[in-house]
Amino acid sequence: MTMTEKRFMDLPMVCDYLRLSKSKVYKMVSGNSIPHRKIGTRTLFVTEEIDNWVLNNGRMEEDLPTLPTL
Repeated sequence: MTMTEKRFMDLPMVCDYLRLSKSKVYKMVSGNSIPHRKIGTRTLFVTEEIDNWVLNNGRMEEDLPTLPTL
């Protein structure tokens, strides 16, 4: 199973996936600028959310403009 087939990634996996240092990812988590989930002391990342975050140039979904409903 490849990393992209896994639904969740832990910190070392997301660092490898994004080619970022642990300290950089820790800063983004503490600044809430990367999508993540906290389960107790563990930080997990949903692969699909990380992919969308990258495709949106590092912007969180709630930061993106929404179209008005008709």
